[in-house]
Amino acid sequence: MNELKLFLTRIMAFCLITAIPGTILLALYFVTAPRIAEYHEIKLKKSVLDIFNISYHLYDKEFFGFKYKKINKKDIRKVFEKSITIETLPEAYVSEQSDGQIEDERDERDERDEKVKELFMYYKDGKLQGIGFVATRLGYGFNKAANISLFICVGPDLETIKGIEALDHTETPGLGGRMSEEGFKRQFIGKKLRPKISLVRGKETVGPNEVHAITGASYTSKGIEDIINEAMQAFWREMEANRG
Repeated sequence: MNELKLFLTRIMAFCLITAIPGTILLALYFVTAPRIAEYHEIKLKKSVLDIFNISYHLYDKEFFGFKYKKINKKDIRKVFEKSITIETLPEAYVSEQSDGQIEDERDERDERDEKVKELFMYYKDGKLQGIGFVATRLGYGFNKAANISLFICVGPDLETIKGIEALDHTETPGLGGRMSEEGFKRQFIGKKLRPKISLVRGKETVGPNEVHAITGASYTSKGIEDIINEAMQAFWREMEANRG
């Protein structure tokens, strides 16, 4: 009887020990989830506005004597809603191949990437200035267990880059993490995406379809190159399908 009582006591103690941290983590999730969602929302909208050179309000903040500019979230939402047209693409994909080939291609493509779901378009004086979309891929960088999420924006010709933005990644700071640096992102502007973009190493000059890779971050550079090229192929297919 004493052994049974000791056994049950240990079981209850074990359940209690595991339940407390789990409850704390669950509570933290519910507290932080809305803030994380808001962070990603504002970052995407800010990236879209920045690439299209659409201005929004900043205000001065001070922290322990250090002054810095902080974005106005309310104004970013207002300017974004006023300036950017969002179009949701249907899931249809048109091809001249046989039905079996289409299904195989879909399965293979869905395993390695997502379809373009939303297009962010900017019109000025009635003329299209560019189209952007989000491309998210798993395992394309140095950290194979994490996503890399890019906002890719092209001009009206659908093949000239207006800009890119790294929305989310877990690459190594100082190496692959340099994908977020302005100097790296700026070199994509004006580059051509057909037939494909290439991130090159060891070259002083680059061609119209080339940008310099990140030094010391071969996996990340190759991942960015593959994400952009695969995403653009999917984008072109879906634009052609919906045009028909």
